[in-house]
Amino acid sequence: MQRPERIRSTLYNASPLDPPAAAAEPVVPKTTPVPTKVKRTFYFHTDTSERLLNAAGALAATAGAPRGPSDLVAVAVERYVDYLEQTFNSGAPFPQRTGPLQPGPRLQ
Repeated sequence: MQRPERIRSTLYNASPLDPPAAAAEPVVPKTTPVPTKVKRTFYFHTDTSERLLNAAGALAATAGAPRGPSDLVAVAVERYVDYLEQTFNSGAPFPQRTGPLQPGPRLQ
């Protein structure tokens, strides 16, 4: 009995050491990089947290409003840091810290 002819893979004669054929690089317009986001954990009073979530829920379908609690907090913190820089640092950004912040007491 004769064996059927073996079906060859499309990877036949391909080597993992050979680089793939270089494709033409598409021209991508230069754009300003989007700032990266970082996850942080903060403590809020329960009533403040509820107000935040209620506001995010109420504004979810409103055009131009922050899209959720994270965006709402980001906008609020940016505005408050701008205020602090204006009030306490002559409008200039605060100097870069040299190490981690010291842990403080937790909210009660």
